[in-house]
Amino acid sequence: MKYQSTELQHQLAARFVLGSMRGLARRRFQRLLMDIPALRDEVAFWEEHLHELTDVIPLRQPPAQVWQRIQERLGWVQARPVNRFNWSWLLGAMASIVLLVNVFMLVSPDPSITPSPQRIAVIQNADARTLWLIEQRDQQLKVAAVGAIAPLANEDYQLWMLPADGTAPVSLGLLPQQGEVLLALTDKIDLALVGALAVSREPLGGSPEPFPTGPVLFTTDLLII
Repeated sequence: MKYQSTELQHQLAARFVLGSMRGLARRRFQRLLMDIPALRDEVAFWEEHLHELTDVIPLRQPPAQVWQRIQERLGWVQARPVNRFNWSWLLGAMASIVLLVNVFMLVSPDPSITPSPQRIAVIQNADARTLWLIEQRDQQLKVAAVGAIAPLANEDYQLWMLPADGTAPVSLGLLPQQGEVLLALTDKIDLALVGALAVSREPLGGSPEPFPTGPVLFTTDLLII
């Protein structure tokens, strides 16, 4: 598929920001964001314009049965018995499957391309706006700044690995405020043991200590592909 098409980039970015692109299709799109800067610009555009709607759309309380169904699907409460077969549910499920297959085919990469990276992460702010995209490539992390990042004049953003066993954070390097960087992973860093990633604000050049000295601004999970 030719992802250089402006119209295709516009449509895919809109689906990504709206949340209608999920699962494997969403992870594939996140990998495309690492390699196509114009696609990241489209995501920033949709985030900027769609999030403005939250200021003008009035809040509405959903019906009680909506929360009941959410709890049932999450397994928090026992599902209510159904006395008759719900054909509308079956038709809805079939439509969802068809939609997911179509989305998967839309963003499925060329099979001749190198196998997908092992792990990816998306760092967002409190408004759910994407700041950095992170992708593991062998013993490197490719980090791309998206555009909603608050610039720092005399400080740096630093990326940390938070081990799942609760031991001290491990520095992974400084994050770019624009563009892309490659962060080398030493043999001592095992991403399989990561509990989460964190971003702190540090003095220029990074923390003078082997741990964050500034405030921790963001945390995110490292997803396995």
